[in-house]
Amino acid sequence: MDRPIGPGGTVGIVGGGQLGRMLSFEAHRLGYRVAVLTGGAKDTPGGRVADVEVAAAYDDDLAVQRFVDLSDVITWEFENVEVRLLAELASQSGVPVRPSRSVITAAQDRGRERRALIAAGAPVAAFREVATATELDRAVADLGLPVIVKRMRFGYDGRGQVRLATADEAAVCGVVEVLGRERLLVEEVVPFDAEISVVVARGINGETAHHGVMENVHVNRILDTTVTPPMSVPPRVAGAAVDLATAIVRHLDLVGMLCVEMFVIGDSLIVNEIAPRPHNSGHCTIEAASTSQFGQHIRAICGLPLGEGSCRPAAMVQLLGDLWNDLSGCQPAWSEAMSDPGVHVHLYGKEEVRPGRKMGHITCTDTTVERALQRALAARRRLRRQS
Repeated sequence: MDRPIGPGGTVGIVGGGQLGRMLSFEAHRLGYRVAVLTGGAKDTPGGRVADVEVAAAYDDDLAVQRFVDLSDVITWEFENVEVRLLAELASQSGVPVRPSRSVITAAQDRGRERRALIAAGAPVAAFREVATATELDRAVADLGLPVIVKRMRFGYDGRGQVRLATADEAAVCGVVEVLGRERLLVEEVVPFDAEISVVVARGINGETAHHGVMENVHVNRILDTTVTPPMSVPPRVAGAAVDLATAIVRHLDLVGMLCVEMFVIGDSLIVNEIAPRPHNSGHCTIEAASTSQFGQHIRAICGLPLGEGSCRPAAMVQLLGDLWNDLSGCQPAWSEAMSDPGVHVHLYGKEEVRPGRKMGHITCTDTTVERALQRALAARRRLRRQS
């Protein structure tokens, strides 16, 4: 199970989105074939560039078995899926799953995630797990207002979260109704100075490599910009963040890539959440590092030596579907954006445009992070120009 899988083998990717697409590009560059299990959608961003797209549900026995039979190693671009069937069939067939089922199940349930982080020695915000309005009242009394109430499972990009600022009965019942009467995690609001993330890879032999610290800005709970190195985080805090992320990936015994999102509060760190896969905040590594987060992930899961991950100053800005909507159906001005020869435009091949949907991103590297961000933001602004 721990033998290296050399070029010519097939990497099976669960999920057909943009992360699967970028993983496929890197796998092909290293000489691997790629099979993608989409969850049911056809002609997905990942499936378009894979060698085989298995457009079937994650609980389709025959399709999942076909996907397993195609794969020499299985990995994830999206953790919010039911993993039982795939993990069981992979185990029966002797196909390694990296990261493991236990890591994925911890990451997709906020309660399990918090307990795993605490076991790893990571600092987390005070929280309570609740299932009823009465328990929510008790949690609010314990934690104090305001709090963030989150659906326990399958939340991402701010989905399934409500800020609760008043404890009156109508507000509490409204939160329970909005979040679907499911198990909930209630968490204190952290007054952070900066949001950061560390993407760190770990190989089958325990080797680790990281890309430094990314500083992130979210708008409407969706990542808007990332810069590296961080502009507002002291070096000693950045070093502590790298050490903390590395300790977590080792504690989880994870093989592959882990993103650890954190809040910076003065000289202290609070871990917000983890993602056991490449992450939005690591996109700038494609241009900024000798080995990108996608290259590290493929190397790690296939048992190859990890590459050099250190980054030169870089920035990433997200392109959401709102941009297309603002242009009333017209295409953004791609030539205008790329008039700066140092700007890199990455589009995900998504046909349906929706507000808040991630359609692509822009990156730029420069001698300073401030200049890189300025140029990337300017390129995004130029996309709105119409003739």
